Amino acid sequence: MRTKNGKLIDPKYIDVLDGIRALSVIFVLIFHFWQQTWIFPTIQTPFLAFIGLTKIDFTALARTGYLFVDMMVLISGFLLFLPLMRHIFMGEDMISWKQYALRRIARIAPSYYFAVLLIFFAVALPNHMYATKAEAIKDLITHLTFTQTLFVKTYIGSKLDVVLWTVAIEVWFYVLFPFVASMMKRREQGKKSIVSSVAVIAVVCILFYGITYWWRTSVVEKPGAYLAMKINQLPAFLGTYANGMIGAMIFVLLAKHCERTSGISIACTLLSIACIIYIASMLNECADLPAERAQLWQVTERFRLTSAFMIFIIATALSMRWYRFVFSNRLMRFLSAISYNLYIWHQWLAVQLKSLWRIPRWEGTVPPNQNWDHVWMNKYAAVITVAAFAAAILATYLIEKPFGNLILGKPMLGKKKPAPEANKTE
Repeated sequence: MRTKNGKLIDPKYIDVLDGIRALSVIFVLIFHFWQQTWIFPTIQTPFLAFIGLTKIDFTALARTGYLFVDMMVLISGFLLFLPLMRHIFMGEDMISWKQYALRRIARIAPSYYFAVLLIFFAVALPNHMYATKAEAIKDLITHLTFTQTLFVKTYIGSKLDVVLWTVAIEVWFYVLFPFVASMMKRREQGKKSIVSSVAVIAVVCILFYGITYWWRTSVVEKPGAYLAMKINQLPAFLGTYANGMIGAMIFVLLAKHCERTSGISIACTLLSIACIIYIASMLNECADLPAERAQLWQVTERFRLTSAFMIFIIATALSMRWYRFVFSNRLMRFLSAISYNLYIWHQWLAVQLKSLWRIPRWEGTVPPNQNWDHVWMNKYAAVITVAAFAAAILATYLIEKPFGNLILGKPMLGKKKPAPEANKTE
């Protein structure tokens, strides 16, 4: 819809989130694959030798790719709060909490439970990975109830899929969200309602930031083992959700009061590029630290990092069309559609192919990458990449979408083309 001065900003469909989400998952994948292959990602550029640049080194990205879990959590929070912000500032109706619950279950449950049950019964039990029956039952039950992050043996020592901890964090925030949203919901029309809603948003954000700060200073920075048990809990991410809330509010207010003019698009394109440069400098800053210090950096700098992520998302969403196309095209929409299952399966498959199934084949007790067998390393990298994407495609179109439709009361093999997953905000 065009206006006299420009084009309206759509606060419902944010096309660039397809690519941003897909790339975030791929960056996490690169980190986990780097851990297993020991391949340091570089691009040879002999054609740039005349300026002294013979290669481009992405090692810092590989070493810090796990930081993009924060981007994934931020996007989730942003999209979760977006319809609430439209309700507050634009007076749009919100879906019922029953519909909200069904949509969250349809999105999360089929792929998650399929992975947990398949790995438990088809791999973990047949290969006798558990010392006792009690250990096996505890691992299964905590994963089925999204409580695995509360115990060392079911999170760090789980025989199931370790990366599922992020799904557990998301689910518990999905449970918390209706209580938060109920405090903010617009009760009546008028400026007083909006002012009171903004006040509540500010209070909730301060509360979230406060809990995150308390968790970091009172729990994370205290000496003790298993740092990952401290930094990957819901309280440590509440500040990230607060940034998502503020980002959703800013975006809706911009959509309500501004137009997508050429001047705004150019400025936002430059701002988005500046954010990429700044985020890259943060990745280098983290990559230069020892492993444990890098983990601590992740939580101490989480506010700064996710703030940069949020500015990048908003700026990119309002950027020039050619720039948005980089993040919103047919390939990115496809990658976004399979990104949830790509995240679920990539790390587990990489570990099993290497350690349990030994594909590509290797002998002895020391994996070939530890002997710097580059031929095997390259073959292994190709195998796990193909396996991860194949598993993601199969799980998406044979499990997630059909059973998600079943939960929502739709035909399991419906003909209607679904909206991009990254922009299913309601």
